[in-house]
Amino acid sequence: MITNIILFIHIISAATWVGGGLLLFGMGIYFKDPEVQKTIYSHIGPFYGYFQLIWITLLIVTGALLLNQHDLYSVMFTDNFIDSRFGELLYRKLSIVLLVVLATALHMYISLKAHGRERSFKEKILSRLTSMIIFLFNFSIIWYAMNISQYFI
Repeated sequence: MITNIILFIHIISAATWVGGGLLLFGMGIYFKDPEVQKTIYSHIGPFYGYFQLIWITLLIVTGALLLNQHDLYSVMFTDNFIDSRFGELLYRKLSIVLLVVLATALHMYISLKAHGRERSFKEKILSRLTSMIIFLFNFSIIWYAMNISQYFI
């Protein structure tokens, strides 16, 4: 029962995290006028950043709890586990999660630092790069999660 509750929170958090990213990505495509984008993102950005911080934190916490619920901490550093298909999938997913967390931290740092002023060229490039990394890697994480879930069916 407790595992199902943790998994439920994990899935809701993932849906919200990825869905929010899709919404912002779609808005960037739909609203082509740079001034409109600037207005929208300057108002939505701060709220969205804090909103998403809640969900990524929940994803990390519930992910760690799920590893514990399935007793994976005791075996995940053994040679047999590392060499298994399941271990390979889990390590790939965790590596991509780490990249997304780092990209998110850098993106939030730039956003908070530049809020209320025009971003420098370097800040614009880094901000767009981290956004794209987060956006694309989220789909990889979901792919690995789907493959990993087959070991628990």
